[in-house]
Amino acid sequence: MTTTDTLAPTPQHSEPDDKPIRTPKPPLRQRLFGAGGLTFPAWAYIVFFFVIPLALVIWYSFGYKPDQFTTYATDRLSFDNYGEAFGSDYRSTFSNTLQIAVIGVLLTLLIGIPFAYWLAVKSNPRRRPLYLALIIVPFFTNFLVRTIGWQITLAPSGWLSSAMQSMGLGELGILYTRAAVQIGVVYNYLPLMIFPLYVAMDRAGLSLREASRDLGANRWTTFFRITLPLASPGIASGVLLVFIPLMGDYVTPSVLGGAKGTMAGQMIAAQFETAQNWALGSAMTVSLMLVVLLCVVLAGLVIRAIATYLDKRVFDVRLPDATGQKSGPLPPLTMKPLRTQFDWYTFAIKAWAVIVFLFLFLPIVVIVVYSFNTGRLLQQFDSFGFTAYSDALTNDTIVRSVEVSLEVGVLSALLATVLGGFAGIGIGISRRPRWWSVGLLGLLTVTLVTPDIADAVAFLPWYVTLGVDGGLTPFNNGLFRLVISHAVVSMVVVTFIVRARVASLDPALEEAAADLYASPVARLRHVILPAAMPGIIAGMLLAFTFSLDDVVISTFVQQPGYTPWPVYVFSNVRVALRPEVAAMSTLMLALTLVVLAVSAAILRRSGEDSNSMVKMLG
Repeated sequence: MTTTDTLAPTPQHSEPDDKPIRTPKPPLRQRLFGAGGLTFPAWAYIVFFFVIPLALVIWYSFGYKPDQFTTYATDRLSFDNYGEAFGSDYRSTFSNTLQIAVIGVLLTLLIGIPFAYWLAVKSNPRRRPLYLALIIVPFFTNFLVRTIGWQITLAPSGWLSSAMQSMGLGELGILYTRAAVQIGVVYNYLPLMIFPLYVAMDRAGLSLREASRDLGANRWTTFFRITLPLASPGIASGVLLVFIPLMGDYVTPSVLGGAKGTMAGQMIAAQFETAQNWALGSAMTVSLMLVVLLCVVLAGLVIRAIATYLDKRVFDVRLPDATGQKSGPLPPLTMKPLRTQFDWYTFAIKAWAVIVFLFLFLPIVVIVVYSFNTGRLLQQFDSFGFTAYSDALTNDTIVRSVEVSLEVGVLSALLATVLGGFAGIGIGISRRPRWWSVGLLGLLTVTLVTPDIADAVAFLPWYVTLGVDGGLTPFNNGLFRLVISHAVVSMVVVTFIVRARVASLDPALEEAAADLYASPVARLRHVILPAAMPGIIAGMLLAFTFSLDDVVISTFVQQPGYTPWPVYVFSNVRVALRPEVAAMSTLMLALTLVVLAVSAAILRRSGEDSNSMVKMLG
């Protein structure tokens, strides 16, 4: 043994070099203001006020109504309610609803495509912000008030019927028929089709259209081979945005329809309000949601099949191969001389745009004009005067209902903006899918595609369970109920708008702030929030107007002493509307215009315009 061997140290066991090193958890403050932490309030809110109530409705649907004084019982579960919901007594209502919805989607699509094409391609770019504002105004006008404008127009004693009789055309008898409901739903949901169509066509790109024209393609070829295929995402979005709320529409058929215009929303509401059969009403609600889901899936498959066929048969332009021979027949493109005659195409599309604008503003103008009616009934114009305004402002019931609507609108908009703003920022700054972002987006999407009537019937038993059975006093308060209910749907819209805004930001901005040792709170305050502010403002505006518009949810969750303005108007539709309703509606419209003007001014200072706002809405 050598000296070296004797003095050598004893080998020690060492850890392998490839063992993963545990990364210490970030501080609590960083986790709270990180991407995942920002979405936690929205997660908690949507689960507690949407998932659990909806699960409760599903549970009730398997129960039964034991007697005339009890709304439901679940000690014996069965599928009997579903058999009754799809039975002969109610099957016709579901069929009628589906027919009205499909026809409404097709009509809004046929009206919206040429109008959106004119707006995105043919309109003067300098005047385009004005044209967009003219679409935004009807969209933000109260849904119920616009529908009442059509009720006045289509009434046998209305101005249109009087004009027809003076021309010898006879009395107009379209009110309280299915045709009147069809006109109302097309009008009310047309902006929801125009917005995504315009955004898609505007993004289609001028360079591609110009290249097509330079290669000799005429207008129709350019439209069908360039513009329309690139606008297909907008078409799909518009179809969903129109079809889903239309299936659960409760207001339009109640105001304009009769026995032939009954839709599923009215049928479900009758089970909860009149028949007091929550078990059968819950089964009808679940059935409506299943029908909507099935239709959406089938529509997606049909659209995909059509797109595949058109891509192969119509949009597939075959080019010459190496031998100079084309792989298939293709009509030769010929250059056409410069037009010297009258351009009927441009004239027709401009005339169509004028007709659509008149269609959008017709019921609004009618309400404003009839607000100066001095007669006793709204539909019968007596003489011009300001009596209706003085009566409306001195009517304590009307003033109180407006105060409740404004209070609920402001509070629910603030709540929805805080929850949806943080959720949208959290999802937007997360550059890769996470379980919490994908899961939250899934829940928000389900909430968005759920008809209002389903939300309403889900809130009612949940509040009864919490307030009456659970003894939680706030859930017995009408103001509290209205605020948290309105914020559920509004929060979804705010989240998607803010997420789209944040996701479009340059990630280098946040990375630069992090490299300069800015904390998560500092990055959120000084980098992300200022950049996301236009989306936050647009979301808050939508949340406020959605609250002022809401009739269905408010009707179900209201409590005595907290009746919002739309519910007050809706309760008087079947009795006799007085001119005071039109007068106060005109004042509310003026308030909406002021809110829009202030929001536009704020957006303009942020470098945005109405075009950007429509893109965020679409």
